[in-house]
Amino acid sequence: MFHRILSYSAVVSLLVCSAFAQGKRPLNHQDYDSWRAIAGQRLSPDGKFLAYAAFPQEGDGELILRNLVTGKETRYPAGARPAPAAGSEEAPAVEARGATILFSSNSRTLVFSTFPSKGDTDKGKKEKKTPDQMPKDGMVIVDLASGQSTPIPRVKRFVLPENAAGYMAYLKEAPEGVPAAAAPATGNGDSDQQGGRGGRGGAGAAGAGRGARPEFGTDMVLRNLTDAAERTFSDVVEFSFSDDGKQIVYAVSARDTAKNGVSAVRPGVADAPAALLAGKGKYLKLTWDEKQTEIAFLSSHDDAAAKQPKWKLYRWDRQSPAVAELVSADTPGLRSGFAISDKGNLSFSKDGTHLSFGVAVPAPEKADNPDASTDDKAVVDLWSYKDDYIQPIQKVRATRDRDRTYTAVYSIPGRKLLQLADAELETVTPSENPQFVLGSDDRPYRRAQDYDERYSDAYLVDGATGARKLISTKARGQMTWSPSGRYLLSFDGKDWNTISVPDGKTVNLTANLPVKFWNEETDTPSTPGAYGQANWTKDGKSILLSDEYDIWRIAPDGSGARNITAGYGRAHNLRFRMLRTETDPRERWIDPAQPLLLQADNLKTWESGFFRGTLDGVQPKQLVMANKSFSAPVKAKDADVYLLTEQNFNQFPDLFVTDGAFKELRKVSDLNPQKAQLNWGTSELVAFKNADGVPLSAALYKPENFDPKKQYPMIVYIYERLTQNVNHFVNPAPGHSINITYYVSNGYLVLTPDIVYTVGYPGQSALKCVLPAIQAVVDKGFVNEKAIGIQGHSWGGYQIAYMVTQTNRFRAAEAGAPVADMISAYDGIRWGTGIPRQFQYEHTQSRIGGSIWQFPTRFIENSPIFWADRVQTPLMILQNDGDDAVPWYQGIEYFLALRRLGKEVYLFNYNGEPHHINKRPNQKDYTIRMQQFFDHYLKGAPAPDWMEKGVPYLERDKTELQRLSGGQ
Repeated sequence: MFHRILSYSAVVSLLVCSAFAQGKRPLNHQDYDSWRAIAGQRLSPDGKFLAYAAFPQEGDGELILRNLVTGKETRYPAGARPAPAAGSEEAPAVEARGATILFSSNSRTLVFSTFPSKGDTDKGKKEKKTPDQMPKDGMVIVDLASGQSTPIPRVKRFVLPENAAGYMAYLKEAPEGVPAAAAPATGNGDSDQQGGRGGRGGAGAAGAGRGARPEFGTDMVLRNLTDAAERTFSDVVEFSFSDDGKQIVYAVSARDTAKNGVSAVRPGVADAPAALLAGKGKYLKLTWDEKQTEIAFLSSHDDAAAKQPKWKLYRWDRQSPAVAELVSADTPGLRSGFAISDKGNLSFSKDGTHLSFGVAVPAPEKADNPDASTDDKAVVDLWSYKDDYIQPIQKVRATRDRDRTYTAVYSIPGRKLLQLADAELETVTPSENPQFVLGSDDRPYRRAQDYDERYSDAYLVDGATGARKLISTKARGQMTWSPSGRYLLSFDGKDWNTISVPDGKTVNLTANLPVKFWNEETDTPSTPGAYGQANWTKDGKSILLSDEYDIWRIAPDGSGARNITAGYGRAHNLRFRMLRTETDPRERWIDPAQPLLLQADNLKTWESGFFRGTLDGVQPKQLVMANKSFSAPVKAKDADVYLLTEQNFNQFPDLFVTDGAFKELRKVSDLNPQKAQLNWGTSELVAFKNADGVPLSAALYKPENFDPKKQYPMIVYIYERLTQNVNHFVNPAPGHSINITYYVSNGYLVLTPDIVYTVGYPGQSALKCVLPAIQAVVDKGFVNEKAIGIQGHSWGGYQIAYMVTQTNRFRAAEAGAPVADMISAYDGIRWGTGIPRQFQYEHTQSRIGGSIWQFPTRFIENSPIFWADRVQTPLMILQNDGDDAVPWYQGIEYFLALRRLGKEVYLFNYNGEPHHINKRPNQKDYTIRMQQFFDHYLKGAPAPDWMEKGVPYLERDKTELQRLSGGQ
């Protein structure tokens, strides 16, 4: 069995080598591991240096430091990027961490994070080390003048001040052999990241959550970046640098609890730390105000011995020698039964006059009963029709609900506490003016969320009294504040509206304008969304709104509407959207005195580029346009230098720098030079009309060595609209769907047509678009009509499962995570969220437009399983038993129906994998099997043994693909 596949690979290799003897070779599966991606790219504030990490798909990466003036590059080991952490029943999977890269504010020092090497990590896993014993992250400090680097191992987190140079601070891991502390609870600010700037808040101290083991701090090191002198502070769990670099505040959690407390230290001053509050208890959520003149935190200092200690809120003014207690359990203003919670966010208002924090009803203490036995206890979930949320939703949200808090606010000058939120109004959003608060209540509509859109009632809450005034019912989407808090802005599915807070007057801003502001391409039975995002000017006098092409400036009272792109977008088929290039993410508003940087996309050709515009309505000036795709530029903080990527299907998105005029885009990285030796491909648009006569486009991908006199096998990949990706580079990588680059490199054409839908008939809609798109390419004469395949995943998988019941156009098909029976799927669960699937059919992607009882015929007509007897196309199905979106029994139902009917069908279930395949060995396995499947039917390659003989359960760990990890 093994040598049979190798024989085929050898034959293909010989043919390929002969065909490409004078040119480039095709991609093979072994090429994936070494293919690298850019991560964490950052410019120095002066714009003279660029640093970025380069990580291969497998193996160790590196940090590349480039002097943009001289072009000199220096490379440093960065370790292997870790795989994402697995999720649990009550929490989703965590995304893989990226590299953290920071420059000092004077552009003299670079600090970056490192990961353990792949070899060390693999060794630890092989030796079955515990998480505490596994290799840890570190960091490297680089002096940019000398190039000298200083690696520091076992670092949890590091911080550089936002606006000052000379010092940094970092928190070390526990010494080897000492058990690590519990993971910090989530909080506001950047404390859950390895690196960060300044001190905009902090994460709660670990161990505060129920059931967590006590957390003890580790060494915090304050380092002088000029002379490398270091000062160490013990047992630190949390710390925060002021933006000006003149103060660092830290919290201590020691085994000797008498040493606990919050202290402040001034870098460069040899004085002992100033103890702000000390003694037993926990101290957490160190949070600076906007001006960095004061800091707030929570502490259980006065109730440390209790199982559920009472928290207090403290504030420290940097000019004061001591902290002030602001709020305790006895402070008037809290609702009965509520107390300060360590789970909520802590934040200052923009003007620093108010502090908001979380309060909650403490959970009842559990009685200790050592004689209790779980065997004597019934364990049951009761599903009640009266519940706001069904049991699976409650289970997924259990941790969030258990830790739920409600916002309270303390007025510092007024010395008054006011609880703004409670179970009747859970969500409140203060404006920048503490007097005005927006409340949102979705309780009347929760049960309907199973099948309907999301709605809520909106309330205006008086920030001084807490009085609530209903201002909107059954509102869709979110309202947002103007900078001053005078107006609320919302979109109703058709128009933008403002509500004037002082007088409650509502104004429709866009109804009388000659263009539409709702997405006219919406083809789901749902309320359309707006074109683009709304942006306020900093002075609050104007809102910037987008139609399909252009941008409008409108006063919040509805007056003075002006097309600030002068209609240029509509006249030239360009979609203009504003870009934010500020390096400070806290800057939310548009400065009306500054020119605008606009991204432009041609909606017919998908060329893209950038224009400069103003708020005055003058025709925007083109900076650059090309048949490529660009990332949003990021500006150096103190220089006219911008960093961005540029790509098309044949060009990897390497890094480029330019100036504000975009006169020249200079390439400053070359991450995958091996591409030059590989046969790649080209992309182009193909025009066609669907069966209803609607003009559409498809993207056609061809081999780089394409010969129009030859006939090629073709694979169609589908989802919804896809031509917007025609100028996107596709990294060669294994996965759950075809890799377009791999197939094109190996002699296939790949076609990705746009699909539009008629509500009620999604299956036929797909058929009406896909078949004419295929014919438009076949008519060109270079497609082997007997060698056309089709592949898609999720929604694409459903459409394929349906289409093979209606047409024999395809020689082979793969459907990933398809819905086969819309009737049973309608009442299924999306297990990742716990949400019933009914809404999907009535209002979103599945596009039936109503319930089973309203449209029973639509559900039957669009369900592949009812027409399975018509299938004549060999079908490959991917349906994992851990699928968190599509119930995996959908794939089983379709497989069993086709098997009962004697059809050729194969179902792959990667045990425990979710909707997409996450584990790399499984990704590789499925990628190779799918290639073998299509090669057999579209290229005439021998069928692998798994197609002819299957894989018995007892032999599933012995398949040839476990050894053939590379494949052709």
